[in-house]
Amino acid sequence: MVPDAPVVKQTERPHPLTPFIRGWLVLVAVVVGFGPRLVDPDEREGLASLGLVWILVGVLVICLLAAAAGFVSWRFTRFVIDDEELRIETGVLFKTSRKVAFERIQSVDIIQPFAARLFGLGELRIEAGAGDSGLRLRYLSRTKAARLRDYLLARAHGSTARLADSDDTLAPDVLFDAGVADRTLVTVTPQALVGSFLTSTEFLVPLLVTVGFAVVAATTGIGVVALGGIVPMVLGVFSLVSRRVIAMFHFTLAESSRGLRVTRGLTNLTSQSVPVDRIQGVRLCQPVLWKPFGWWRVDVDIVGYGSRDSENNGGEATSVLLPVATPAQVRVAMSRVLPGFAVEQIATHGVPRRARWFRWFDWWTLRYGWDERAIVTEHGWLVHERHVVPHAKTQSVRIEQGPLQRRLRLADVHVDTPKGPVHSVARQLDEATARKLAWTQLDRARAARAAARVTADPAAEVRPESEDERRSADAVLAELGTGRDRLLGEGGESQVFALDDDRVLRLYRGVHGEDQPLSPVVDQLRGLYGFWERTRAPGDRALQLPLVLDAGTSHGRTWTIDRRFGGGSLAAWLPTADLAGRRAALSSLLDAAEAMAGLPLPVAGFARLVGEGAPQTYPSLVELLQSMLAGPTTRSHAHLTRDVPDVAGVWDRMVRDLARRTVTPTLVHGDFCAPNVYVSPPSPGSPGEAPRVTGVGDFSPHTLQADPLMDLTGAVAFLELETYEGAVADSEWLLGQAVQRYGPEVARWIGVYRRYFAFYFSDTADVEPRTYAWCLRQLDGA
Repeated sequence: MVPDAPVVKQTERPHPLTPFIRGWLVLVAVVVGFGPRLVDPDEREGLASLGLVWILVGVLVICLLAAAAGFVSWRFTRFVIDDEELRIETGVLFKTSRKVAFERIQSVDIIQPFAARLFGLGELRIEAGAGDSGLRLRYLSRTKAARLRDYLLARAHGSTARLADSDDTLAPDVLFDAGVADRTLVTVTPQALVGSFLTSTEFLVPLLVTVGFAVVAATTGIGVVALGGIVPMVLGVFSLVSRRVIAMFHFTLAESSRGLRVTRGLTNLTSQSVPVDRIQGVRLCQPVLWKPFGWWRVDVDIVGYGSRDSENNGGEATSVLLPVATPAQVRVAMSRVLPGFAVEQIATHGVPRRARWFRWFDWWTLRYGWDERAIVTEHGWLVHERHVVPHAKTQSVRIEQGPLQRRLRLADVHVDTPKGPVHSVARQLDEATARKLAWTQLDRARAARAAARVTADPAAEVRPESEDERRSADAVLAELGTGRDRLLGEGGESQVFALDDDRVLRLYRGVHGEDQPLSPVVDQLRGLYGFWERTRAPGDRALQLPLVLDAGTSHGRTWTIDRRFGGGSLAAWLPTADLAGRRAALSSLLDAAEAMAGLPLPVAGFARLVGEGAPQTYPSLVELLQSMLAGPTTRSHAHLTRDVPDVAGVWDRMVRDLARRTVTPTLVHGDFCAPNVYVSPPSPGSPGEAPRVTGVGDFSPHTLQADPLMDLTGAVAFLELETYEGAVADSEWLLGQAVQRYGPEVARWIGVYRRYFAFYFSDTADVEPRTYAWCLRQLDGA
């Protein structure tokens, strides 16, 4: 063996019975096609005249060809699942190798079709995030599939488990796929499942239509003609039985160490992992005939499953958390999805009496309400539905008003989540109530997402307030008519609270980020925003900019009242969006950078617009940027000298590059990143509408008159600091889009400005270690 040679990994094949299992449909087709003919005497005589021997030979050839094709596919399918990677290789003439990083795995399910179940085999289905399609590994022994599932889920959750550690894992139960470590929460009995199906509107309505159609056809003598309409209805009823009864038989909701697990199926057994953190909303349904029994059905929105038909519950992935459940069982399920939340305790509000003219048939069922965790909407009497959306999962909020609603001064408020069964709509509200609900729901969503980020990353929490700061802040909030429950967000420099639909209060902390007196900075920003408000042409106002409406000092604190932005934070929206939506919004981010570069300039030449002595002009770009870097690099000198080899050489090369840069100065935000940008997502049901950046806020002492490529660099490079899955890939894609728009030379200058920003933010080593680590990556090998 060659010393230090790379170890060749041992690949495995699926179970040897895989060719037979995958080709069993051919055998079933042969039996179904020729079986009845062999039983019927007349048909048997017809087959005999054709030569029974030749028919059997033909059937044998078909089966042999199917078996051969299955064997070749099995022979050239290999996989590796070890302590380092998951890789599946397929193909005979053209090889395909697919690899999935453990951290991208979202869920791992076991599917056992009827034939595979007879032989104790199962299919492993791996769902990956960031736009990746799922992987299928057919077929493994049931014990091995369960062991690999538990291992992959452990690695996906960040565990350092080794594959060998799970070799002794006990096999799951044959009927329910419940491992020894799983705890059963709810089991749906066959009686409840069948009873709920027979009394459900989705069964009774098509059944009554079919029977009525048949009776009319029989009494009018058009039976033959009516077959064309009756047959599809009958087939639809049988399909419904398959999806709602057969596919949901033995339905069990269990709690595993990695989340929830749904097991179901009479013939095909499906074991589906339900990651709780990917649940975006809950729907509770109760048909009118279920009310005497107290039954409810529970569906959930799961990120990644919405692109498929979420109602095709006979398939592999289902949105159904419980097909039928008592109130006690619903509470058990909800306690795992939203711990501490009780939907029945939410105080709900009705609609105006004039809504009866529009919804005369169910106006009394239209209700809405919320608490600190989620918003709830209700509607329907034939099928009563409750939709629950956690505030942190709110994707967007919109108001819709049709022509008749406009006459009655009514409107609907939609709380949007990713595609799925949950459609939360507060219907037929008074216009003013609808506007207030929409704005306050956006406030609750922002606050919930901010709290979630702090919970997920305690290091991201801003400096806690001192007792004196808290008392002074409470006094200012009370004086200006708002409170801490209306906090929209906070950073190192200020806290922002909602005042009303059009205004926010920005309450500055005691010390500005550059250790300068705060009042001059506020005055400079107020003047800069006012300058743009006065000088921008009406056609250039598509991009919203800040505007200070009032400013003052109270109780030792400086505050401003600012114009409120429409839309929501791009940083908060990106983790909730799908790949296509993110890419559309990021393309719009480049448009916003162009729009900012076209803003009017308050002075001539290269300049620093905010800070001590501002506005301050400079003879050249390189002198301006060296001045900007003087303070941060002085503070970070010790860290950079220790952490960056040849840091002086890196600095000198950057300065030489900047000295050669020839450019006309334009406005530069200086911190052009997702948290400082506002986005308006598309309205559901509007296929031609794309998400777009609508505003840019939080200008500061970073703001300059300099090279427009600096903000382009911020759009691309700072995206890597976002924590959602796929952020780095999105940054690479955005760089490619910038090169397509502006030419290949852009990539070189983005590399130069990456180093500039790395030096500029290098004084964050002690306060923002993650940002400092990003700075080191930009300077390493530069």
